[in-house]
Amino acid sequence: MTQETLLPSAPQPVAVESGTAIAETASAPIAPYTHIRRFNHSGGVENFTVPPGVTTINARCWGGGGAGADTGGAGGYATGNIAVVPGETLRVVVDLGGGFKGGGGMSGLYSQRLGQTLLIAGGGGGGSAANAPDIRGGAGGGISGSAGRISSRGGRTGTAAHGASGSTGGAGASGGGQQAARGGNTGHNGGSGSGGQIPVPGMGGGGGSGIGVGDASAGGAGYAGGGGGLSIGSSASGFFSGGGGGSSFVDGPGVTEGVTLPGQGTQAGGKDDPVYRSPVGDAGHHGQVVLQWMEYTVTRGGPPDVELTRGGPAGYPGVRVESDAAFHPVSVTVALPADHDLLFGSQTLADHQLTVHSTGQEPTPYPGELSPDGTTLVFSDVHLQLPGTTVMWVAVSADHDAPLGATSLTFAVGGKPSPSTTVIVTPAFTVAPSGGPVTAERAGSPRYPGVEVRNRGSQDIPLQTVTAALPADSAMRFGTHGNPDHQLTVMDGASSRAYPGSIADDGQMLTFSEVDLAILDDGSRSVMYVCVSASDDTPPGPTNVQFTIGDRTSPSTTIDVV
Repeated sequence: MTQETLLPSAPQPVAVESGTAIAETASAPIAPYTHIRRFNHSGGVENFTVPPGVTTINARCWGGGGAGADTGGAGGYATGNIAVVPGETLRVVVDLGGGFKGGGGMSGLYSQRLGQTLLIAGGGGGGSAANAPDIRGGAGGGISGSAGRISSRGGRTGTAAHGASGSTGGAGASGGGQQAARGGNTGHNGGSGSGGQIPVPGMGGGGGSGIGVGDASAGGAGYAGGGGGLSIGSSASGFFSGGGGGSSFVDGPGVTEGVTLPGQGTQAGGKDDPVYRSPVGDAGHHGQVVLQWMEYTVTRGGPPDVELTRGGPAGYPGVRVESDAAFHPVSVTVALPADHDLLFGSQTLADHQLTVHSTGQEPTPYPGELSPDGTTLVFSDVHLQLPGTTVMWVAVSADHDAPLGATSLTFAVGGKPSPSTTVIVTPAFTVAPSGGPVTAERAGSPRYPGVEVRNRGSQDIPLQTVTAALPADSAMRFGTHGNPDHQLTVMDGASSRAYPGSIADDGQMLTFSEVDLAILDDGSRSVMYVCVSASDDTPPGPTNVQFTIGDRTSPSTTIDVV
């Protein structure tokens, strides 16, 4: 089965059931549709996977014309809009199931998810007969297919092949004591061993096979199959009937605005459809299925970036959804980035809500279901509020251990994924030198260099490990020569607290465990310092003590050694 596709990206070959690759050529969709895929006959059933974000497929189907360009019955036309689920599989049938010899095949769609037929365009009955070129096959399509046209010679009589009626197969032609095969009822192959075979179990009815000399004319397949034609006797004394046409069907589950048109003689139904391509469905020519759909775009929520302070309040990253068309409600999934220690809501208040807002409308909240591991929220039946532009967002915050830097959430809107607004995780506090430079005389009095720590909006900042490191090869020491001092002092303006430290083996670093930074509120500050002095061997000039608080590092107050 060949097909043609117009997509935003470069075309790719589509594999049919046999595993062969099908080439694609350009074909433009009609407004308001943005995408099109055209399926042609190849003798097999093909799968179509509904793209992400697509909830409606428009289908236009032409059944196959019966054999005989001038004598076969034309195929019918069926169209409708089908409610679909992104990612589901539709079975695409093009011109299959016509009876042997020369019956036109059915074209249509079958839902693998529902296990039901969606719509079918009936095929035309075969019309070529070596001894009676003036016979005609019945056209397919409509609620009932047309009967085959007969030709009686030399007093020979009989009855024409009947077209299918709804879900009931048409009776085969009869005459001269012979009876051609009946068309299959819905879900059944055409009568006799050579009747048309239904392409998918339960889908449509096969055309009845024709009997007699020469090219006896078979019935067309459809929702039910047309009866087989008959060819007995000679051009001087004989009876001949073209095959009956198959019926159409547009009432499958989720199908709306269904329309079916029968073929007219040798001319396919639905020729006025703007996507029709001659001679599809005409007598002697294969049918076709054309699928069209609209897609919305999902992109980052746009600037500005969402800044999250470790342990701070929630931010609101999201995505932007845009389309010129309306869509059925979809499911939305929001996933946190792996190993980034983000959470839905804030440190103190979980928030599992999605907010959807379109221009000119009130924001709509949707409650979500949280996954057991706490990393994913799922929202059902979300109205996208399209056409136009819609933004949607969730509340997230950064844990105290969240890695610093840029990341994003992943939104899947109706299965269509997109990263959210960029999320930038920033530190819970800043560390900077405290105060102006101090002067330290070699072998002189001790000095107290330190740093200022300021809260950036974080709550419940945990106790921190603090290190204070002397500059390498400085010959400086903690405390004085005769009085070592391994203490850290933290002052918050109202009180102070001292923490004893452990000294490294080389005497160049102090480590303090479980230090309370004494910065409870946004913007609050504290100062911490250690006692150091310069020895006789300390080089003159500026230097400092390196403070590390958690994963924040800063030099201390500048020390001018003289």
